[in-house]
Amino acid sequence: MSETRTALVTGASRGLGAALALRLAAAGWHTVTCARDPQALAARAADGAAQGLRLHPVPADVTDEEAVTRLFDRIAQEAPPLGLCVNNAGGNYAHTLVGRRSPAPGAGGVDLRPHPLDAWRRTIDLCLTGTFLVGRGAAGAMLRAGTDGVIVNISSTVSRGAYAQSAYTAAKAGVEALTRTWAVELGDAGIRVLAVSPGVIDGDALRSRTAASPRHAAYMAAMLEQVPLRRWCTEDDVADAVLLAATNRAMTGTILEVDGGGIPARVVV
Repeated sequence: MSETRTALVTGASRGLGAALALRLAAAGWHTVTCARDPQALAARAADGAAQGLRLHPVPADVTDEEAVTRLFDRIAQEAPPLGLCVNNAGGNYAHTLVGRRSPAPGAGGVDLRPHPLDAWRRTIDLCLTGTFLVGRGAAGAMLRAGTDGVIVNISSTVSRGAYAQSAYTAAKAGVEALTRTWAVELGDAGIRVLAVSPGVIDGDALRSRTAASPRHAAYMAAMLEQVPLRRWCTEDDVADAVLLAATNRAMTGTILEVDGGGIPARVVV
């Protein structure tokens, strides 16, 4: 970059968000990291410092409107102009719409377990409302500064539907709809909006679950055989797509899928 601009990454205390923050810092961005846990953010900043990279932690809950306002106030006061916002924060409280379990012998009937409303609301708040609030704040910061910029929303290929993912698929489909809508609304101001949509990510979460469950490991291995490239994506693959979105000035309203060619709808991660 010819001038230092700020990149904000939400959900940056671990996993994909932390990896994205480090890649952006390595690419020359002044990288502000955001998550609810200040200690985890500080630990990731220390990880970055050990690699010669500076991360600027600003704790905030992306589902809290006032906290998001304070986040952008701090960025305006403490950092260079905002040029990139990566909406990565999210959560997935998975559940089938109505779980069914056969009763004990002689009990009669079927044990039905409806999807908890609280799990629905928590997932929608983290994945969709948080994206809306942070995207709104980022667009406002760019418009006030009179600068161009990029908003990259992290979606998921399960936006098309996946087993036991009612809330998460609805949230991520909403994220992609916001992406296309904002691209239309903000294009004349030079603000581009894209989404990066990973498939299964070969990271700590997947490895820990498959290590703990041989049955799940076998299931995921069988699913992998249905992926055209026969590999899950990595955090680096997703970071490559985010950097492409940030730098290709002819792209907006685009959903970049990073999934090895597609994953089966019944995959359970």
